[in-house]
This record gives sequence, C-alpha cells and structure tokens, in this order.
Amino acid sequence: MQPASRNHLLPLLQAAFLVMVICALMLPLAVCAQKFTTGPAGSWVAPLTFQQPAKSDAASTGDYHELLLDRQVNAVENELFVHVVRQVRTYSGIEHGSVISADFDPDYESLKFHWIKIWRGTNSLNRLDPDKIKLVQNEPELNDLMIFGQQTAVAVLEDVRVGDIIDFAYTIGGANPVYAGRFCDRVPVQLREPIDRLRTRLLWPIQRRVYFTNHLCSVRPVIVNRSNVVELTWDFKQVPALPVEDSLPTWFRPDPFVQLTEFATWGAVNQWALRLFQNPGTISTDLKQKIDQWKTIGRWDDRVLAVLKFVQNDIRYFGIEIGVNGNQPSPPSQVFERRFGDCKDKAFLFVTILRQMGIEAYPVLVNSRARRSLDDWMPSAHAFDHVIAFVRFEGRSYWLDCTAHQNGTFANYRPPDFERGLVIRADTTRLSVIPSGSGSQTTISEYFQLRDWTKPADLKVVTVAEGLDAEALRREFAATSRDDILKQYLHFYSRSYPGIKSADKIQYQDDEQRNRVEVTEFYTIDNAWEKAEQRNRYTASFYPVMFSRLMAQPVDKDRHMPLGVPFPRHLIQHTEVILPDFWPGNREDKVISDPAFSFERHIWCNGRRLEMDYEFESLSDFVPPESVAQYLEKLTAASQSMGYSVGFVF
Repeated sequence: MQPASRNHLLPLLQAAFLVMVICALMLPLAVCAQKFTTGPAGSWVAPLTFQQPAKSDAASTGDYHELLLDRQVNAVENELFVHVVRQVRTYSGIEHGSVISADFDPDYESLKFHWIKIWRGTNSLNRLDPDKIKLVQNEPELNDLMIFGQQTAVAVLEDVRVGDIIDFAYTIGGANPVYAGRFCDRVPVQLREPIDRLRTRLLWPIQRRVYFTNHLCSVRPVIVNRSNVVELTWDFKQVPALPVEDSLPTWFRPDPFVQLTEFATWGAVNQWALRLFQNPGTISTDLKQKIDQWKTIGRWDDRVLAVLKFVQNDIRYFGIEIGVNGNQPSPPSQVFERRFGDCKDKAFLFVTILRQMGIEAYPVLVNSRARRSLDDWMPSAHAFDHVIAFVRFEGRSYWLDCTAHQNGTFANYRPPDFERGLVIRADTTRLSVIPSGSGSQTTISEYFQLRDWTKPADLKVVTVAEGLDAEALRREFAATSRDDILKQYLHFYSRSYPGIKSADKIQYQDDEQRNRVEVTEFYTIDNAWEKAEQRNRYTASFYPVMFSRLMAQPVDKDRHMPLGVPFPRHLIQHTEVILPDFWPGNREDKVISDPAFSFERHIWCNGRRLEMDYEFESLSDFVPPESVAQYLEKLTAASQSMGYSVGFVF
C-alpha cells in the first residue's frame, strides 16, 4: 500500500533528498521521454513576491536561507502550485542547492515548470531551459521491494554562486483516480529549517464541504468567500526551525500541521475502501483446487494457519504501487498465480481464501507508524500505509499480518503492534482497537569456569528467545552464515573479554511449534583475570552487557516531547561462576520499579559458586515529558547496580 501521504513540499527543502537525486543522475537509470511542459501559471494562482535578505541577515546559519515556500491548491481543478525561493549561503549549499527537482506520477499527473531563476543582486537570470531538465525514474523504495513509478524532473543549474537566490515554481495537475475525487491534504505550519514565509492557499468549491483540524498547533485560516469558491489561506512569517528531540516514540509526529479532509466520518472512509476490496474477481481453477486441499484439514484453526503460512511464506513480498495500484489490490487469483504481492494483495488473497472456506474474514487498514495517534486524526483515506486481516470464528477475534513470518500454533499468534485499524466491512463506522498480545522474552544463561590467573577460563552461553525475539533470531540465522555469526558474537564479547576465543561450533535449535529458538555458544578466555595494583592480587569482572542496550540514555534529557523507549522487551540473565576458591560474598538484592520498566538484580555466593540474576521488563513504549527526569534517575540507578567483581591473591 502507498505511504500515508505523498507530499511535494518537504523534499524541496531537504538537502539529503537533493544529494540522492544527484546520485540518481550518475547511475545508469533509464531516462524517460519528456512528459513535462513549460509555461505561465494558471490564472487562479495568486503569486507572492519575496523580500531580498539583508547581507547582515543571520536568520539561517545553514547552507541555505529559506525565503519562501508557497503552496497553492486548487481543489476544483485538481492542481497544486509550488513556489520555492532560497538563498545559497555556502559552497556546500551550491553543491546541493543548485539542483531543482519535482516529483510527479505520470500515470495521472502532469508537470509544468513556470520559471527557474537566479537572482544575483537585482539581476534576474533565466535558467528555465527545457533541454536541460531531465526526467529520471527514481525508485528510492526499491530496496524495500516496492516500485511506485514516480518520476523526478531534475534541473542542475549552471553558474551558481554564494549569495545567489534560487527562485523556481511549477504546477502539478491531476489526482489519483483511486480516491474517486475525494480530497485529503496537510498544511505545514513549521519546518525543520527556519523560513521567512510559509504559505498554503486552498481554493475550495463552494458546493462541497472540507474539514480541518490542528495537530500540535493553534492556527486559523483566513477565509474569503468568492462567487464559486471559498479561499482558505494559512500564512506564516519568520517561522523558526522546529527543534526536534531525539528518541521519539514511533507514533509521535513532532511537526505541527493542519489536516484537511473531505471525509466526514471513518464510516465514509470505509465505504470508499469497500469499493477497492469488494470484488475478488473470478477464482481460478488452480486456486479453487488449492482451497479444496485446505478444506480437508480437520480443525478450523489448522486450516487458517495453513493458509496464513502459505500467504506469508509462498507469496513473496513485492509491491507494484503504480497509479491506482498503490491502494487497490490485485485480483487474488492473479496474486496466487504470480506468487508475489504487497500487503494489500496478500491480505486480500488471504481473506478471499478464508471466505471461500466459510470463515469470516476482512481486510484491515492500519498505519504502521501513527498507531494510537490515529485517534487524533480526522477521517482520511491518506491515514493508512499497511493492510492486515481480521478473522472471526466462534466468537473469537484474530488480527493477522500476512507479511509477517511468525511461527508457533495459531492460538499463540501475537497481534501486530498497529493499535488501531479500520476493518473493511459493510457496518464499520469507526476505528477498531487492535489489542496488544504477549510480547517477547529472551533468557541468557552464562556459565563461567574460572581457574587461577595462569590458566584460561571456560564460558558457555545459552540463549533462549521466545515470541518476537525468536522470530528476530530466526531471521538472523536464516540470512547469515554460522561462521559470520560466530565472528559477530566474538567481536561482541571481545569488548568485555579481550582474550576470548571460540571453543566449538554454535549450536542452533528451533522449536517452530512453540516459536522458541535456542542458541548455545562455547568459548575459552585467555587472561580472564586482570592484575590489580595490590601485589599478587587479580580481579575478574562480570557484566550483563545485553542490558546496557535497554538502558541507553537520550541526548535530550530536558524534554518537551515524549521519550520513546524499547518496547516490548523482557530480558532475563542468569550468570553462574565457578571460582578457584571460596568467595565470602553476601547476598545483594535490588528492585527498581517505574511506570515504564521494572528491574531486579540478585547476587549471592555459596562457597565457590557465584550466581547473579538480572531481569528487565519494559512496561510502556514511551515516557511523558513530565516523567522523564524520574525515569532517567531510576534507569541510572538500575544501570549502576549492574556488574560484579571478585578478587583473589595467587
């Protein structure tokens, strides 16, 4: 499925995107036939002028000084006018800022450049030369196995100098027919860079109704009623850069914006989506035969599991998101025949098969990033970027992701972490809450055999991963050779034990029915003892390194935004050490509780046997800003309590 929003403005202001475009031009990509035009802007456009910055103006300290971003949307004609003005401040800014680019989908959109100018002082230099604008088929999502068919028009400007002002404008016409004329958009209120003027102007047909709401801002448009349209304008001047803190939750979008939509209710969005998923087409003979085979499986849950595993594993993931195919699934029989599809193709095939078997099933639209924050959105067809499936049988409900690769019995399947979903069925009127299931757990058991300082120590490590952790470990072993995994593990342990060496091959056991993976490692450690300052005294230290990953501190500690933390995580470690002599250690216990995590440490010694137990479980995926100080204080206390050392005189 297509991403939740395809916005034409942000790439214009991001130097990283322009670097990508330059690299794309250097690659042997096929250059497309000319599909853009040049000419004046439409009569409906109300152009803006910009103010030349003073030489002493230090509003922007980066490579550019953003002077203007003007977006004008004509919902009557389905046109988007974009006007960008920026001043190049550095030589690095010349390298990146002298590339003009505009994205459009040739399946249903047209592109017209109106002007490309360089202002050098009061002189205007024309740089609009159609022969020097190249169209490239740039597919940045190809590594994620998706093709969008989008084209990028690129102009590399000549003779650009520090201090020059680059001024260009274009119009993109057309709308994706899959939305059946329904309108959705966003109005940017603040960007990651400071900008002198940021305007969005919307011309709206007077006979239709548009809904809008603010996100992380409090702004109102200027509304002017004209003869056949309503003009809404959001105009911001001298907008500072948005300060964005690190380690944000997946679902938190820090950028303030105004959401625009023509959908009054989620029920209206559902009715739009029903058209896309209601007709599976003719079921092919081959697919019917396969369905008949699944029908012979005895238990209903075993039938569903067999179909799910087939769709997950035998239908490989690849998305052709060109035009309407970005939202409309391919016919199930076609997906079955070609053996590939994206999330919506796989989900629709799965749902169609279950319905043929008399099992109630529906596609579900979700947003893999926004999740619970969809509660704050107005209804929109742009709100989703993924499709899963909902199955109901004998009063029980199941949420299943046909692109995942889970193992275990059907009863043990964990619902995907999407939190909110729109179930595509006739009676849906609102978003559904997708319940969270049992998460994951990893248990690490370390067994040390220490001798005196002249002899190497032995170490055996047994890791048992369950649930999501088992799936991650299974993917690692499927994609990486055992030799390379061993090298990675040795490198990991060498930070704590520089003299570590492999003593045997890694053992790998996979219990797919229980979704449990067990890995056993064997090592010897030279110089396990470290000489202390005291004569003939040697120390050995033990630290649960895996826990440090769960206790990383954010860069921004004085926060105004929520802090995202690892979730779900449940890590248990047992370390057992056989010492060369009696160790008079006392029992030590530490328990730390916080709304976001729980931590326990227990250490005791019995003769020559030293044992250490650690357990960390995350309880939330975020910490609200007002609770971050307390969270970090407790996290620091937990981190400082980890580790233990013993010392002997030899």
